Amino acid sequence: MFQETISDEYIVIQSGTSEGSQIKYRKDNYWYKKDNRGHEGRTEYLCSKLLSFSTLEQSEYVEYEQGYINQNMGCRSKNFLNPGEELITFYRLYYNEFGKDLSEVIGRMETMEERIEYVVNFIKQTCLIDITDYMKKILTLDWIILNEDRHLNNLAVVFRDGIFVPAPIFDNGVSLLTANLSVNWNFSIEDNVKRVIARPFCGSHEKMLNYFGKGFELNVPAALEWLDKETNSREKEVLMYQIKKFQKI
Repeated sequence: MFQETISDEYIVIQSGTSEGSQIKYRKDNYWYKKDNRGHEGRTEYLCSKLLSFSTLEQSEYVEYEQGYINQNMGCRSKNFLNPGEELITFYRLYYNEFGKDLSEVIGRMETMEERIEYVVNFIKQTCLIDITDYMKKILTLDWIILNEDRHLNNLAVVFRDGIFVPAPIFDNGVSLLTANLSVNWNFSIEDNVKRVIARPFCGSHEKMLNYFGKGFELNVPAALEWLDKETNSREKEVLMYQIKKFQKI
């Protein structure tokens, strides 16, 4: 667990998440995020560590460390972009092309299938890549971790050497029932899981997972053995609950 003192001159973003204002810093090739509404830093760490027990390549997701930023809890991750590379979100791609908010455009469509096909086709036409596999992996993770914040600024491509490639999976902090607007801890974990509202194509993680199919496998025994040794927390309990459910699908 790291401890870092960072002055305001390193602030890059002070707002912009759908869950409210969050301070982000960039220093010495690391990105830092302070916790905002819950234990987002711990959640980022748990979610990325979980993927180390999956069939995904390490380059396909961002690794997060939990720690302290100016004595406040948060997390950090290494900058995954090389010199000359650019991260471009789906939101920005669409806005640059049409001057419109992509989430509003697909929000007016009647079905989940229409929304998915529209976005997949837009990226294919604009970037000349098929993001089906990328979406399959992300939405499998989101099903496990109950991500409520997979908006179109958390989906992205990287422009590298004149071509576009899918970005590594990043920004999973509003998951595991931490900072989730739908959570009510007067209810059990099981009941709260039912209250989670998914994004970006519909409100159900299960429906999106069923549409795309499972994007990776997990070494469940190894993941549970690791998690059992982690410090006790509500986020840990939720992740254990979800991993055991994932084992059955």
